[in-house]
Amino acid sequence: MEEGLAHRAVNIALSMGCSYSEARIQNVMHISYTLNNGQPLPTYSVTYGGMGIRLVYGGVLGFAHSNVFDNDSVKTVIERAVKFAKSNLTLLGRKTEMSRESITTAYWATDERRKFEDVNYEDLRKMAENYDEIIKQESLIEERSISVSGTLVTKYFVNSENTIIRSRASRYSVTAILTGHNDGQTAQRFLQFGGSGGPEVLENLGVKEKIENEVKSSIAILKSSNTVEAGEYNLVVGPEISGIMAHESVGHPLEADRVIGREGAQGGESYIKPGSEKVKLGSEQMYVTDDPTIPYSYGYFTFDDEGVKARKKRLVVAGDVNELLHNRETASLYNVKSNASSRASSYDVEPIVRMSNTFVEPGDMSVEEIIKEAKSGIFIKSFMEWNIDDLRVNQRYVGYESYEIKNGELGQPVRGVVLETRTNELWSKLSGRSRDLEFSAATCGKGDPEQGVPVWTGGPYMLFNNLYIRRR
Repeated sequence: MEEGLAHRAVNIALSMGCSYSEARIQNVMHISYTLNNGQPLPTYSVTYGGMGIRLVYGGVLGFAHSNVFDNDSVKTVIERAVKFAKSNLTLLGRKTEMSRESITTAYWATDERRKFEDVNYEDLRKMAENYDEIIKQESLIEERSISVSGTLVTKYFVNSENTIIRSRASRYSVTAILTGHNDGQTAQRFLQFGGSGGPEVLENLGVKEKIENEVKSSIAILKSSNTVEAGEYNLVVGPEISGIMAHESVGHPLEADRVIGREGAQGGESYIKPGSEKVKLGSEQMYVTDDPTIPYSYGYFTFDDEGVKARKKRLVVAGDVNELLHNRETASLYNVKSNASSRASSYDVEPIVRMSNTFVEPGDMSVEEIIKEAKSGIFIKSFMEWNIDDLRVNQRYVGYESYEIKNGELGQPVRGVVLETRTNELWSKLSGRSRDLEFSAATCGKGDPEQGVPVWTGGPYMLFNNLYIRRR
């Protein structure tokens, strides 16, 4: 019944004079279990869904949504969207068109060894308690919070070109906040792990071992009083830092809707300007990719929310911008094909240009060779916080787990390491990448109303030469 209504919605929009229309039914089931200092909080469960309808009338893009599945409700919201489009015809600066894409009928799903419907709160409770048990063994970690969550999203997409996509995506994540105190020192760490598939994905990601390592790192930081003197250093960063750098200073500014200014009052702008996209961002060691097709990844999909088949996108190759992230609207402006970068977090928001799994590609060095090549400098393994400006130029990373590098070897841990730099300066000083490739889960926010979508960030260990470091 719902699928039939989606087809009727598309036809209603066409009958009102729209040149293009699409309907996306999106249903979400979410469950979560949280322990705060070992005590369970009220369990959380939510189920919601509805239909998002997008249309083009007279070159104006309109969007409508409804969670009432009947003809009258759907017709009413479409009429409202068309009326909005008509009222904006005279204000139109440029006409919206959709790129020509293949007409497809397909179904995709994440690989679940255990189905989402078979998972209950008892399963989540056991996982949360196992993770909590690891943390509470250390007396210096005085506050701790652990959440284990699962989400199932099912979709049905149809457009006026007769593309039909069905999908089922199950994802699980663990978030944790660790706060420790020792002799007036405080260390706080936010962790997130996640992937697509059944609950077994958390075991496959090695979440237990990663939490154990984070606890050990936090204790070492709490017991350290070493600081760094401000100055220029050779800098080695771990995959967590590589990933956030790629996501924030490369992925976001290469979203085509930012480049053309559509996100200016919402998610921000870009240092890339229309007509000057093919710019040099960094050294020949700089390779950044976005790939939603990585199996079991948190940002996994094989068709986007416009029905376009997903593929790997090499955003930066040898320091040069190679391609932007496009949906069908921006691809039409650039006279290219969409590269399947359109995502919507819920039925009641429009699909917009988004990242999936964005990472720095690995190089040909071992981690030991990277450290040895640095000779003398600083190693930042993980971050405490980061900031970046609206144009994605000026940025700041505060290290959490950091170490001195002396004579090509890791030395003592150091606290409060701060890197403040600019995008071109940062990437132009990249001189080496390790063979290792590691990912971290994150929830990427963008849009107004804000949409949070699951992504992976990642990369290898990277070496930068002569970056200015100061202490917090």
